[in-house]
Amino acid sequence: MKGSAVINKLIIIGAGGHATSVYGVAVACGYEVFSFVDLQPEIGELCGIPVLNDIEPFMTDSNFDFSIAVGANFSRERIYPEMNGRVAIDRFPGLFHPSSTLSPNSSIGYGTVVMANSTVGVGTTIGQFCLVNSAASIDHTCRMSDYSSLAPGCTVGGDVVLGLRSALSIGSIVKNSITIGDDTVIGAASYVNKPIGDAVVAYGVPARVVRQRNVTDSYLN
Repeated sequence: MKGSAVINKLIIIGAGGHATSVYGVAVACGYEVFSFVDLQPEIGELCGIPVLNDIEPFMTDSNFDFSIAVGANFSRERIYPEMNGRVAIDRFPGLFHPSSTLSPNSSIGYGTVVMANSTVGVGTTIGQFCLVNSAASIDHTCRMSDYSSLAPGCTVGGDVVLGLRSALSIGSIVKNSITIGDDTVIGAASYVNKPIGDAVVAYGVPARVVRQRNVTDSYLN
């Protein structure tokens, strides 16, 4: 587990709905959230915390850690490289809600957020800057690639592979031993019982590919 050994003040990057959820996890983990950072200056505060539009003053101060609280997977991937090289990776701690269940044999990368009442199974590997949302369950010996995400209420069987930046939407279910490619989105309440390739949208019971998608296509409303 790549959590933080010392509890610093936390800067949350983003000021949308997902940022409020990350704020809740951070507070439950014992962090003092110092501010949100967003490029929309009209947002003055969120959750009673100031929203700033300049992150530079904090990047060289080792008393601050960071969490990228942007829901779209491809957007999180863009933000981190802008800071990489100036901010060490260990200043992006994993945030694991105390009500989540994490196997001691699992591995979770820096910057990943595991939300309330979620479960990570034995031998599962979760990459960097992933999201395991509220009440999601990922079973044994799975692999979530970097920047991938599980929405609330997802259920993932054992030995599943989820590709780079791919997303499972609310309430979707993935059968055991299934591979889902990179940049793919599985629609809400779908059941995936066969492998799904790269860069597609698939949904239904069972899930079927309905169209191709670009990496930067919106999939969050």
